[in-house]
Amino acid sequence: MPGHLQRYREIAQVLSRNGLYATAYQAGLGRWLPSLGHGYVNPREDDDIRPEILVQTFRDLGTTYVKFGQALSMRRDLLPDAYCDALGTLTDSEPPIPVSDIRAVVRADLGADVGELFASFDEVAIATASIGQVHAAVLKDGRDVVVKVRKPGVVDKVTEDLEILGNIARHLERNSGFFSDIGVTGLVEEFSRALRAEMDYTIEAHACEEFGTYFAGDKRIHIPWIHWDTSSTRVLTMERLTGIRVDNVTALDAEGVDRHSLALRSCEMLLRMVFEMGKFHADPHSGNLLIEPDGTIGVIDFGMVGRMTATMTRQFAAIIVGMYRNDANVVAEALVALAPPRGRLDRSALRREVSGLLAAMEGRRLTDVRMVDVGMYLFRIVRNQRLALPADIVLLVRMLTIVDGLGRRLDPTFALSDALNPFAERLLLQRLDPRYWAGRAREATLDAVMFSTELPSYARRLVERLDKDGVDINLRAEEFDPLVTRVEGMTDRLVLGMVVAAMIAGGSNILVANTDRLGRFAGPVLGGMWAVLGATGGYLAWTGRPWGRVKGRKR
Repeated sequence: MPGHLQRYREIAQVLSRNGLYATAYQAGLGRWLPSLGHGYVNPREDDDIRPEILVQTFRDLGTTYVKFGQALSMRRDLLPDAYCDALGTLTDSEPPIPVSDIRAVVRADLGADVGELFASFDEVAIATASIGQVHAAVLKDGRDVVVKVRKPGVVDKVTEDLEILGNIARHLERNSGFFSDIGVTGLVEEFSRALRAEMDYTIEAHACEEFGTYFAGDKRIHIPWIHWDTSSTRVLTMERLTGIRVDNVTALDAEGVDRHSLALRSCEMLLRMVFEMGKFHADPHSGNLLIEPDGTIGVIDFGMVGRMTATMTRQFAAIIVGMYRNDANVVAEALVALAPPRGRLDRSALRREVSGLLAAMEGRRLTDVRMVDVGMYLFRIVRNQRLALPADIVLLVRMLTIVDGLGRRLDPTFALSDALNPFAERLLLQRLDPRYWAGRAREATLDAVMFSTELPSYARRLVERLDKDGVDINLRAEEFDPLVTRVEGMTDRLVLGMVVAAMIAGGSNILVANTDRLGRFAGPVLGGMWAVLGATGGYLAWTGRPWGRVKGRKR
């Protein structure tokens, strides 16, 4: 904290200027707040943070907070739609910096001036953002490339803001119920990892190469190659792709492109990434998909990539198939497996909400079901039921929403579900393949071996914890009622059984000792005794059944 005093002061001033005094206190920034002439602010009270105020605050705080706002705009599983819509208006576009600064970064990282590395280097940027700036260039061998250069000083500034944002998030989570409910600390940690990765251009370069290798055999798809000799952490040089933006319907028609076929091919490409590759382009907006003269789809900008584990992919596929088949139970169970609850789960309420979604879709033509509506409904269910949805699934739903919109623009008859469901069903049918189960068996064997080696360590820590703290058992009051009723019933039967046993023993002794004296009355006495015992035994048998009653209470 001592090294960031000035930045803390700036953040406190921005919050107070936007009327967020209580939030500033909850964020641990009270000492830097200006003197309040209008009275005392209770730090325990939450501010009325309206969407427009939140957007303005992020804008005022600069690059890191704008990007954090953009990340939050996708979290409809955590935030109300009004906030996500408002945060979606944030943009990190900035004016270009002087080309001399760009040249200095290239020289520092690659050890030579742009004039030595490239046959030509366009001094006018073709794109600029808060972190990097893009220039067109030509390699010495005549190939056209684009060069993305990270702006100088960005890392230090972003690193400082991320450290402060993490500290603020921890304070907010401790002092505010709202920020605690959404798990703001985890959101900030997740955002920090993504932003740090975005600033390292070698990560994007490797992702681009990986997608290029996967689609190398498909001539309908063009992924740019990386020129590693002129690339580094701060400089990324890749093939320059040219073509018509995928949403420019007029230009596509002028070139005679079959838009129906293009919509299907674009969708198939992105779904193959999800269901086959396990990684997907998380931002396939129209500016990142270029249609080349021969109809090839060029894909650029792999700075945002989503990742799917095999389990996540299977559960997502189950949700898709369950929705397609109108099966609320399948959708609900797969949703819980994909997004574990953050607290107690009301499965009945979850199934009711899922049934509501399916009812809203029932009877509608597939072309009328928009992915944006389905996604928003699903996010609302996740938010209401407090399910912890993985960030990559959020990216996936966003990607599918973008694809659905592009497909409809290219072809009004396009239905994403027509393309999506066969992929999902094919994935689930793989579970009938013996090779699938052989793979699962290998995984289970490895897990068992790893668990067996770690078990002694876990057991030792468990014993140490028990010795130190003991065991706490938490029960709610309503949970005691069935238990008390059960114990009372067992006690009743136990006491009655003891009485009956005493009667049997005593009666037997009396009969044996007085058989001669009772004479002909011995038989009736014995019969009456057995009748009492039979009635008592019947009572015990009846009350011992699950549906029996003791003292008028249900078992």
